[in-house]
Amino acid sequence: MRRLILLASLLLAGCGGAANKSSLTPGLLATADWGAIEKQARGTAVSFAMWAGDEDRNRYFQGPAAHSLRESHDISLEIRPLGDTADVVNKLLNEKAAGKTTNGSVDVIWINGENFRTLKQGALLWGPFAERLPNVRQYDPEARQKDFGMEIDGYEAPWQRAQFVMAYDTSRVKEPPRSIERLRAWVRQHPGRFTYLAPPDFVGSAFLRHVLIHFGGDARRFAVFDEELYRRASAATIAYLNEIKPFLWRKGETYPATTREQDRLFVNNEIDFAMSFGASFASVRIARGEYPATTRTLLFDEGTIGNYNFLAIPFNAANVPGALVAINHFLNFEQLLELSRSLSGTFPLRLATLSPQQRAAVRALPRGPATLPAEELEAHFLPEPDARYLLALEKDWREKVLRP
Repeated sequence: MRRLILLASLLLAGCGGAANKSSLTPGLLATADWGAIEKQARGTAVSFAMWAGDEDRNRYFQGPAAHSLRESHDISLEIRPLGDTADVVNKLLNEKAAGKTTNGSVDVIWINGENFRTLKQGALLWGPFAERLPNVRQYDPEARQKDFGMEIDGYEAPWQRAQFVMAYDTSRVKEPPRSIERLRAWVRQHPGRFTYLAPPDFVGSAFLRHVLIHFGGDARRFAVFDEELYRRASAATIAYLNEIKPFLWRKGETYPATTREQDRLFVNNEIDFAMSFGASFASVRIARGEYPATTRTLLFDEGTIGNYNFLAIPFNAANVPGALVAINHFLNFEQLLELSRSLSGTFPLRLATLSPQQRAAVRALPRGPATLPAEELEAHFLPEPDARYLLALEKDWREKVLRP
């Protein structure tokens, strides 16, 4: 009887127009029928706030992704372009302060890391919801538990996966260093040919954390912040960074501030390595004619940091049913496959969890010349350390390396 009442309430809410789309509560969702939610979402519009700094991604979501959502669920996707995800975080903070608890302007946010931490701690997200999505069960349980060390608790659903890689030109570097220790020796032997992005750039900070993990002994030890572990590992990390500093590009007196500046140095043969959190970034740049065709990428033997980005629902979303259905749609295997194909991205599901036919489809995805195989990336995937390590290490880098 309770399920029939819930089903009736959802369907009645669906007849009430857009103003009542937020009547679905997390409590109702816990026992609601998914088919009823899909029916309520039909004929609605979902506003999707996403970083708009990549034109290929913008075209994909305004075209194929929006078309697929409309064809499958009769939902219109309205993109809310962001220059920085922090923009929507600030917007939600302001809306909550102003008492705007319903009919917000955003239904779905593409998010992770510190922005998620801010929204969750500020009670600015709707949920929990993620574990009620049928398609979330495809994802590894670890991907559904933490985001930068912050417990997810069902307030966001994993979506895409990224992993740190370094690019090098095989015409210049025949035997690249494949560990933190071998990199130390290589930098000393090739003065001026290596640098890293200046923190707080995310990629530059990731490089620092690889050194921290190396001296900490095991990436899993960094899942929760440990003051003593940080003290010991950071002391060795700062010593390492100061040791290689005089051998860096411009003797470590300055660092590239953006990936664009890093790319310019790499292409102009001023440095021999570039780095990114996109496993296919070098292949994309080769295809655009920006990188030499002889560019390839590497992973450290001990692994490289990877993470997921997520989809979340704001606390005052106007169309919660539409948001739930849209997120679940984007987590569909076929949609993930098409996203990876269109944007040369890393396929986010573990191969071991897929059927033989699905694994074959993933392996058949076009791979650029500088993109490593999915199996190799997966085998070297290190979980993201707790965000508190990032904050502490960036502070120590500024005070003890940048301006000691």
